Amino acid sequence: MNINNWRNRVWTPGLAAAGVQHRRIYGLRHTYATWSLAAGVDIFTLARRMGTSVKMIDRTYGHLVAGADVYERELLDAFDETQARPVGRAVDAQEAANAA
Repeated sequence: MNINNWRNRVWTPGLAAAGVQHRRIYGLRHTYATWSLAAGVDIFTLARRMGTSVKMIDRTYGHLVAGADVYERELLDAFDETQARPVGRAVDAQEAANAA
């Protein structure tokens, strides 16, 4: 495969068709990681998709997930609001005595 031929015939027209500003082939990996994190993809999923470690994702792109703690809290709050049942149940003195 002639990389220059491929770049001119496939890569450059493909970027143009996708509306993506021209970049090196390897740069698309960084674009994918950056856009994925901006969209809310967690670093564990991103590491799996990119075939690398969470440590590498955190080291390279960790500064982009600065609001992750707020996002996580919002997810947990939304989950908590959907749970209609209480976590435990109240037991009165008579029921406790009967159980003993």
